[in-house]
Amino acid sequence: MFHATLDSTKTWKQIVDALATLLTEAHLQVSESGMTLRQLDSSKAAMVDLNLPSAVFQEYACKGQHDICLGIDELARVSKRMGGDERLEFNLDEENKRLEIRMIGQAERQFKLQLLTPPDSPTSKPSMAFEVKAEMYADAFKQAIKDIGVVSSHVKITAEKNTLTFSGEGDTGEAQVTLSTEGEDPVLFQLKVGSGSSAAMYALNYLAEISKAIPSDSIILQLTGNKPMMLEFAIAEAGNISFILAPRVERR
Repeated sequence: MFHATLDSTKTWKQIVDALATLLTEAHLQVSESGMTLRQLDSSKAAMVDLNLPSAVFQEYACKGQHDICLGIDELARVSKRMGGDERLEFNLDEENKRLEIRMIGQAERQFKLQLLTPPDSPTSKPSMAFEVKAEMYADAFKQAIKDIGVVSSHVKITAEKNTLTFSGEGDTGEAQVTLSTEGEDPVLFQLKVGSGSSAAMYALNYLAEISKAIPSDSIILQLTGNKPMMLEFAIAEAGNISFILAPRVERR
């Protein structure tokens, strides 16, 4: 048994948009404590980790644990039909293996999405310790990724004492964006670097897609030299989503 309501269609659209950046299917797990998702993309170069505690929803009731596996395209098409002033209601039809989504406003509309077969084994979150932790305005990160994308297909992120630098190069030239914790109104408002400096390179196409789906005002970026990075941001007030991205190995 699973039932939940959500007053904000905007929140649900943000969740679906974030999942759609890397996934073709959404393997949601619902339990008494809330809704979670942890999945690798098809190339296994990136992972999505979603956590929506029951407090995100206005009503939430769940007995036991259920796997709700849905196609992202179908989920996205339904979310586009949601009006801004509607209330959402979710119900799991276990007998017919469908997720019912009701949109309640001036009219009451209902969609029933067929459940897909969930994966045989859940994805485990890798154990990682990061040398660098940076908290910044999301817009500053988005602009940096767009700037590097003008000339390059990859971005190198370098962390030093007070600065976080994004750089890239390609056949047409080079680009560099430096964010600092110093100044009157810094866009980088927290930076912790374990040792003198740390740098790693990542595929820009992944970060460009992820940046489009960031709804919050700020993000947390964590990385270690030449190892996976993690981007984390808030969804609603109590939820959060993180993306883990493998590094791009530099050819020498």
